[in-house]
This record gives sequence, structure tokens and C-alpha cells, in this order.
Amino acid sequence: MKKTQGLWFLALMGGFITSLALGWLLQAKQNYSYGFWYDWYDIGAHIERFGPQNRFITGLELLDKTAHVQLFDAISMAVHQQGNGLADIHFDRAGQPVALLRQAEIIHLQDVANLIDVLHRSALVIAIVTVLLLAGLLWRRTAPRWKQQLFWLLGLLAVTAGGVLMIGPKAVFYQLHVWIFPDNHQWFFYYQESLMSTLMKAPVLFGGIALAIIGGGLLFFTLFVLLLRSVLRFRAEPQGA
Repeated sequence: MKKTQGLWFLALMGGFITSLALGWLLQAKQNYSYGFWYDWYDIGAHIERFGPQNRFITGLELLDKTAHVQLFDAISMAVHQQGNGLADIHFDRAGQPVALLRQAEIIHLQDVANLIDVLHRSALVIAIVTVLLLAGLLWRRTAPRWKQQLFWLLGLLAVTAGGVLMIGPKAVFYQLHVWIFPDNHQWFFYYQESLMSTLMKAPVLFGGIALAIIGGGLLFFTLFVLLLRSVLRFRAEPQGA
């Protein structure tokens, strides 16, 4: 029985991770709702402050919200297309096209694009394994002990969230960058040297995006659990001749 409940926990965790991946894909399709966060975090004022301070490229602060959203959307679409088009992102300055990204930023965003490809493949593998595991558990006519599973899931999430809060979300965010990206590739950019960081008000914007992804993931996971419970009830009911 303990082994069966352990398998159910793995299946539910797989469903949770898959739900988060769906929440992420939903946000990606909307280019992470940058227009909404632009107003929420007052990014326009942030660009007006730091745009003129940029040591390499000026003029971003002269653009309006629509142009800023278009630039962010171009970055978002490029990193979800293996990085294609990053070097071609320009904005208009006094009638002349100006490249938004410097080479170091292009290299970093290419690293991000490579990471997204890995995450896409990993999420697909987890989803397939989860479906197969669920099929096996349902075929064996087993059922999860919902209170026990909820306790385990909430416990794991509470420990994870508590650890992040104790260490600090920004510190965790930076440490993940240290672990994930190549040592010789720059990933931290001051506002005064990067229009990319200024445009994104990094890392503030990523906090809002993360919450939106988690919110969407929780919604998908709720639907997943409700569907699973319906299937289990259907299989438990006696079938007429």
C-alpha cells in the first residue's frame, strides 16, 4: 500500500509539474502579459530614469509604451524560437534603426533560448511519464488517499516556498543563474549598461511573471485533480449489464 501511495504521489507531482508547464506556455503565448506588468510596475517611469543613463545605446526613453511592448514581445518570441532574430531587434531613433541588444545580451538571451528548449523537452517527458503512470495505476484499480496525498504535496510546497522566502527570492533567482548559465557568459547587467534589463526592470518583472505562471499552474492542477477524481468515481461505480 505504501508503494502504491508513493506511485500516486509521483503521478500527482508529475501532474503538478505538467500543470506549471501549461501555465508557463499560456503566459508565453501572451508574451508574458508585458503590457499589464508595464503599468503595474510603472516600467515607463523606470525607462525614463535609466534609459538616458545607458553608456552604450540611448533613445529607449524616447519611445512610448506601444514601442516598448513591441520590443519586449520581439525578445519573447525570439527566445521561444531558438534565439532566431535576437540580433535583428531594432528601435527607431530619429529615423534611424538602432539595435536594442549588445553582443553580451544576445549571448545571454541565446542561453535563455537554449534553456527554454531543454525545459520544453523535459516537460514533455514528464507529461508522458505521468500519463503512463496514471494509466498503470488506474488499470490496477488503485486510488490515492487524498488527505495523505494533500498533506505530502502541501508539505513539499510549503518547505520549498519557506526555503525560498528564508533565503530571499532575489538571492535564489541569482543563484539559479550561477548554476544554470555558463561561467564565461554574462547574465547580470546593470541598468546603465543594458537596455534589455531596463526594458524588463529586471528582476522585478520576473516576480510578477512567476506569480502568473504559478497561478495558471494551480488552476490547471485543480482541473487535473477534478478530472482524475471523476474518473476514479466512474470506475468505482458498478456498471450495468
